[in-house]
Amino acid sequence: MNTKYTCLAFLLPGLIFLNLTTLSQSTYSLKAAKMTVDGTSTLHDWTSDVTKVELTGQFLVEGTRISQVKDVQLKIPVTSIKSTKGKTMDNKTWEAFKYEKNPAITYKLTAVTPAEKVLKSTGTLTMAGSSKAIDLEVTYTVLPGSELRLTGSHTIKLKDYKMDPPTAMMGTIKVGEEVTVKFDVTLSQTK
Repeated sequence: MNTKYTCLAFLLPGLIFLNLTTLSQSTYSLKAAKMTVDGTSTLHDWTSDVTKVELTGQFLVEGTRISQVKDVQLKIPVTSIKSTKGKTMDNKTWEAFKYEKNPAITYKLTAVTPAEKVLKSTGTLTMAGSSKAIDLEVTYTVLPGSELRLTGSHTIKLKDYKMDPPTAMMGTIKVGEEVTVKFDVTLSQTK
């Protein structure tokens, strides 16, 4: 057999394997997160920080573009939502989530359309014991070291999840019926 063809016969499977492994999806998990919940009340606007987030997913990255996404799951313990207005606001927030029966907020991706710098997705958001499909547009950046930065926001109507907006002072102070969740997360490949 010709040595040129013999070398090619040995190299070809290796090149095919290398190409397949480069294009396989990688598991990513949370490296850093900044997430807030912004709302209004009859007294003042308010912000709560989300201090604990669990986020994983499978991403196929080609150059500076995400071409495939699957198995994205998010979990936030309700008691990790901390208000800048103090412990009383925290307790009212947690009660609105019925946190003793529903200790976590979860999101599970069901469909996604990757585009240049944007992921248009649909997923199921579950909180306070109710689930609802939501559409979410996420802006992304592929960072050096195969890290991903995902940013976006989503406005939620509390009534959609059978939640009563928190009140204080015998109902004279009322939280608005909508809140906006803003997020800026960095994901890194799981080794």
